[in-house]
Amino acid sequence: MKYFLKRVISYLIDCLIAFAAIMLIVQWAILSHVRGSIGITDDWFTSSFNMYLYVLTTISLPVWLYFTYFDSKQSKGTLGKRIFKLSVQEEKYRTRISVSKSFVRAVLKLLPWEIAHLGVIFPTPLYYEEEPEIRLLSYIGLVLLTIYVASIFLSSTKQTIYDRLLGTIVSEDYKLG
Repeated sequence: MKYFLKRVISYLIDCLIAFAAIMLIVQWAILSHVRGSIGITDDWFTSSFNMYLYVLTTISLPVWLYFTYFDSKQSKGTLGKRIFKLSVQEEKYRTRISVSKSFVRAVLKLLPWEIAHLGVIFPTPLYYEEEPEIRLLSYIGLVLLTIYVASIFLSSTKQTIYDRLLGTIVSEDYKLG
């Protein structure tokens, strides 16, 4: 249980960093002040495709890159993992993972959020619905997140489904360079 709490809290710390850096700095401080000058108006967001493109480039991609870089052998781990002395490693060799594997891992790890984004944005952005309702894809994203969390408990090696697929593990052996 201690390991599970370390992973959950480290992930929450990383999500908070991503929220602060991306949502507050990138989207609000920068983009909200310049988007009109580059043709992005409120009407532009009524298109699901435009909205998804905006979310993908200003939220998803930067968060994927955060996890990709910091969980790879290029860094010593995300801030959350560093605090709890955790690292992402190749399960078989106990070495840090490559940038490409880290990218795939980040995309798979954040897939529930991406599915939820799709559910909120398609077929029309939820923000523009007169009577918005939670959509099926939002539920699917929540179910997948629940499966990810449960998979840590159900795995003898405490791996998530995406870690098992990729042959990676989050280890408490932090002595790697």
